[in-house]
Parts: sequence; C-alpha cells; structure tokens
Amino acid sequence: MKLQNRISKGTLLPLLLLLTVFTISSCNDNDGDATPEYDIQLTETSLGNILTDGEGRSLYFFTRDVNGTSACEGGCVTSWPVFNVENPRIPASLNASYFGTITRGDGQEQMTYKGWPLYYFANDAVQGDVNGENVGGSWYVAKPDYDVLLATQSIGGQDARYLVDATGNTLYRFQNDGPNESNCNGGCLTNWPIFSSESFTVPSALNGTDFGSFDNEGTIHATFNNRPLYYFANDAQRGDLNGHEVGNVWFVEEIQ
Repeated sequence: MKLQNRISKGTLLPLLLLLTVFTISSCNDNDGDATPEYDIQLTETSLGNILTDGEGRSLYFFTRDVNGTSACEGGCVTSWPVFNVENPRIPASLNASYFGTITRGDGQEQMTYKGWPLYYFANDAVQGDVNGENVGGSWYVAKPDYDVLLATQSIGGQDARYLVDATGNTLYRFQNDGPNESNCNGGCLTNWPIFSSESFTVPSALNGTDFGSFDNEGTIHATFNNRPLYYFANDAQRGDLNGHEVGNVWFVEEIQ
C-alpha cells in the first residue's frame, strides 16, 4: 500500500530534530579541535597590539635578558614559563627574521624576538590578559614595535635600570649637552653615534611624552627628558656598558 511507503509527519519531525542536533554538535566539536593557523601572532589587548601565541596568550620580555640569554631560572620559570615552538608558523604581518631560538642554561629551547627571550605569565588566565605588565619593574608585554626598552644589569655593584634600543643596545647621555642641544660634534660622533628615532613606543613604566627629537645638522636626534641619546662605538654587542662613566661625562641613561 502507498501509505506503507510514506513516513508520517509524526515520524519525520523527530528525525529532523535529531539530525539538527547532530549537525550542531559536530560543528562545535570541530571548532573546539581547530588548530590555530599560526603559532605566533599579533593580538589586540588593553595595552595595544602585542605578540601572543596562536591561541592569543600574551608573551613577555624580561629586562634582565638584555644580553640575549635568559636570566629567568629555577623558580622564576614557574611564574614565567618559557615559550617555544619548533618551526613556528608566522604570519606575513610579522617579520620572520626577527624571531630566533636560544638554548637556555637548563637545556630548554626558547624562542626570541629581536634577541629578547619570550615568556608566558602564569597568572594570565584567559586570552588578552596582560597581568605580567610591569611586574617588578622588569617584565613587559612583547610588542613588535618598541623603539626604546628597559634593561637591568649590575652597574657599580648595584642593579640599575637603563634605556636600550629595541635590540638591547645601550643608550647614553653626555653630561656636557644642553636641552635639545648636542655638544658632541665632528670626531666625537664617530665614537658616540646618534640614536635616531622620531616615534617612541615604550613599555608602560616609561612615559612616551618624555621622549622627543631635534634636528642635529640634518639627523634626527632622539632625546629623553630633552637630553640627547647616543650609542657608544666600543660597545660590540647588546648589553655592553663600555661607555658608562667614560671621561666622567658619559653615562647610561638610568631610570629610577
């Protein structure tokens, strides 16, 4: 009979409901298991665009890592877990050449950005958390566009925080300079090259309005609190402090 080959409306409705539930459940399962497209990316947070892992968890720099090696060891790593990915997938919006890898003292591999080792913060609970910012005056979210950063090293037997450029090179001030005026000219600039920058993305412990620049004979000369900033030619690598107290007129630009 024809009626025997038909599905009644009363039977069809439950089947459609069951199919709908199964489809929604399958989509949710796939979303939960989705692999991030990249292992590192830019994520918008309350502190602006910062480097995060593929799931949006914030990454940090440590001021004591200015030499390019990790000074976070032992219990420190419990609070600041190491970030590392082998063969990381990096979006085109980030310069892949700025990323690298170091072997830590404990044998672990750790990814770096512009030579700064990268960490998580254990107290960040969800995507977008930036609870590690300015912890101890030594930890800062990893931004790709910092112009000036802070470093911490022992100077004269005491810890000092001072200014460095984005790749950890020490910045100095000249005692004989005036406000927005350089008295280092000619051969002096061979030994003390100008730090040049017109933009100033800085960690939250610094005030961007404290930085500025002026025209020094055609070169943009960056300043901090109106004091011109310089490199020292005899600093061979990041973290070097060879220019401090030279002639008792050159000093690192220390931050209290």
